[in-house]
Amino acid sequence: MRLTAKVTELNRVGQVLAARLKHLGIDTVEDLLFYFPFRYEDYRRVAGVSELKDGEQITFRGRIELIATKRSPVKRKLVTEAVVAEGDGRLRAVWFGQPFISKVLKAGDEVYLSGRVTRDRLGFELIGPSYEKVNTDNTPTHTARIVPLYSLTTGITQKQIRFLMSQAVVLADQVEEWLPGEIRARANLISLSPAIRSIHFPDSDAERQAAERRLKFDELYVRQLRAEMIRQSLKRA
Repeated sequence: MRLTAKVTELNRVGQVLAARLKHLGIDTVEDLLFYFPFRYEDYRRVAGVSELKDGEQITFRGRIELIATKRSPVKRKLVTEAVVAEGDGRLRAVWFGQPFISKVLKAGDEVYLSGRVTRDRLGFELIGPSYEKVNTDNTPTHTARIVPLYSLTTGITQKQIRFLMSQAVVLADQVEEWLPGEIRARANLISLSPAIRSIHFPDSDAERQAAERRLKFDELYVRQLRAEMIRQSLKRA
């Protein structure tokens, strides 16, 4: 696949989703790669039940013992609750208004749950956590890592954008480096392709910062070049 390919060539992108992506200015795979996160959530810390602290932002890895969706007795809203076990410990996960989760996740599934843990009289719980089945063949995309967050439009979720981005970043090597090596060396900048990969899925804070530094430099450099071109054209006028 080339960077010029339409996003419809990516997995799980039909005409409806393609139209929604177009609202974000995303028409091609290259457009997608240059659609950068506006912030990140740090879910790298994977904690067991014995390590949990009230109010801490963590990732919990465990096996689902029970999961069900029911209506709350007071406001009659749909509530999905799961009991997730890790060793001898248990944690509750609760989602409001997302009944599909009890169809996606089943008892016996090993999962990552990421969010801010709270404690009440019944024990620890996560309200509305991000979730992802454990897959030993793949690095997590939505949990247990530095997770990118993107600006969205109606009908598109963070999970959808990240899933598509995980397909696009493997093509980052096709992005042409335009900044001369001498300038990169003088400014201590990384190359463009690894910057693109790391801005979306950094493995560390240092990686993310190096990517941000390179891309901000590019933006400023292009702005200065444009200003110089305008000055030169005014001189010739």
